[in-house]
Amino acid sequence: MAQKISWPRLHHCVSAFGLRAVLMIAFVGVVPDKAIPQAGAADTPTAEIDYPLGVINAASIQQLRDKATVMFEAADRSDLLERVDQWMTETLKDTKGIDRNRPFGVMFYLRPDFFGPLRISYLPVANLEEALATLAYGKGTVVPVEGRADRFDIQFGDNSKIRVLHRFNYLFLVTPEGDDRSLDREFPDPERMTTRLSSQYDIAASLMIKTIPEGLKMVFLSFMKTQLMANLQQRDDEPESVYRLRRASGEGWVDLLDKIVTQGEDFILGSRIDADQKSASIDLEIAGSKNSKLAKFFQTMAGKKTYFGSLLANPATLTVSASLQLEEKQRKLFVTFFESAQRDFTAQIGGDDQDELQVIMAPIFQSLVTSAEVGHLDAFLQCTGAEKGEVAVVAGVKVATARELPKRLTETLEFSKDTAADGSLATKWDLNMDVIDSHPVHRLPFNAPEKIGQRLFGETANLYLYANPDVVWCAYGGGAALGALKDAVLLAAAPQDPVLARNRIPLQFMTHAKNWQFALNGDDQEPSKFSKRTEASFQSDNDGLTIEVRPTDNGVRIRTAFESGFVALMGRGFSAGIDDGFPSPPPRGQGARRRGQNKPDSETKQPEPQN
Repeated sequence: MAQKISWPRLHHCVSAFGLRAVLMIAFVGVVPDKAIPQAGAADTPTAEIDYPLGVINAASIQQLRDKATVMFEAADRSDLLERVDQWMTETLKDTKGIDRNRPFGVMFYLRPDFFGPLRISYLPVANLEEALATLAYGKGTVVPVEGRADRFDIQFGDNSKIRVLHRFNYLFLVTPEGDDRSLDREFPDPERMTTRLSSQYDIAASLMIKTIPEGLKMVFLSFMKTQLMANLQQRDDEPESVYRLRRASGEGWVDLLDKIVTQGEDFILGSRIDADQKSASIDLEIAGSKNSKLAKFFQTMAGKKTYFGSLLANPATLTVSASLQLEEKQRKLFVTFFESAQRDFTAQIGGDDQDELQVIMAPIFQSLVTSAEVGHLDAFLQCTGAEKGEVAVVAGVKVATARELPKRLTETLEFSKDTAADGSLATKWDLNMDVIDSHPVHRLPFNAPEKIGQRLFGETANLYLYANPDVVWCAYGGGAALGALKDAVLLAAAPQDPVLARNRIPLQFMTHAKNWQFALNGDDQEPSKFSKRTEASFQSDNDGLTIEVRPTDNGVRIRTAFESGFVALMGRGFSAGIDDGFPSPPPRGQGARRRGQNKPDSETKQPEPQN
């Protein structure tokens, strides 16, 4: 006898158990309150076809089942696949009548009353009669709609029913939130509409900006602009430079939002597991028309190679790189910021000292202004070390070449130290304490915060400042920081690999999870469950995570790539959820037995003898 299903419980499991829960998207989508949407439009909207505002799409039930196999095998829990299959057979009627090899999901339309979206689920049909019986779940009654061979109602009691339309060999379904007119649309063929998404992603969501009514977009844009601009007014006692930078950033976001709303076509979020590499990826993509200002905005991001290219291939715990071309408007905003920052900085010093400081710092700010006018933002940060107290952070910013830059930085620090109040931290600065390539290095004591900071950098840490004519560098950490700074400066100046130099990525982030393992727990703490799972999942050759921001022909794509250790970690997390009772809670009083019954014998707690 099939076990009874609790739809609220099922909805909770969807939230708690991402990938395994997608096996029931179709069924959740057609039950009151629990619809789930679909993704990705490939066709251009026409007057005849009523395209949705957004979709969430799964490539197919079979593809999700195959990817679940990869995930559980990576976690060494292949035993759970039998339980998932058993659950599908008993609870989801083995998806009988549903085609397991074609896309399924949910489309979102605007409700006639504008209060929220109307959700239309779509399911591929292998056998119409069996599919309707599966949706009825043994509790509903399938009733053909009079005069319509393609319409059915599935009645649950007196007050609840699912309305069904059969078209394109798909079932379109609307829950009680709709009415008899909800299916009176010229729906697109789901398989054609989601061709791109189904071929690229296992699961994907798409907001189809091009189908949103123009008036609704303008109302949204006007509201967001008003809210954002209201927060860009200069605040009381706010320095001019800080205000300029904050306003420049805010206006940049307003301008980007305007381009996305008025010229964007799709906003896509998709995920995929690569069965061959046993890796995973998540993409976020914004697309406009090919020659739109939105597309050109992102295409201007890339163009010049980064000065720090040789460091990108250097093994490290964390690496962040930005090599961006700025638009003309952005360049002017940064020029204004640096000019304001110079005035604010020198205004804090009074009398003759102010004039002296202004003379000293003029070449520094001129280099920054020139860099802004050139419009190439080139910066780099790298974290090295994977042991307690041995972590060091090194960062650098490329500036317009200025021969006086190292000398002026030294003079600025000397001036600040000489004019500092007795007992202040500046009086302890150790200037000119070392040399790199004939230019001085300065050490500024700056201890790390307690707990996690000291676990990373040690109880005694310093900030190191260094400049050569091309780059302003800094490093932070304990005894390893100065060595890390020297290594980075020398490696950055070395000739770059021509192949890597051609790979001009505007923004990228790379890290290795295993290197952070030591920081997850305190010295005297018992390792957490999550820490134990990470330790079991990550090896030195499978723990990489990379985020890359790249322009496309018509927009931008942000891709997060996970090596196989993350797939194993995800599988172990989901396995823990299954052991704790998914897909149905364990019988009362039997939770411990249910949670342990599929674990290895060494992890199963034996019952204590009874008296």
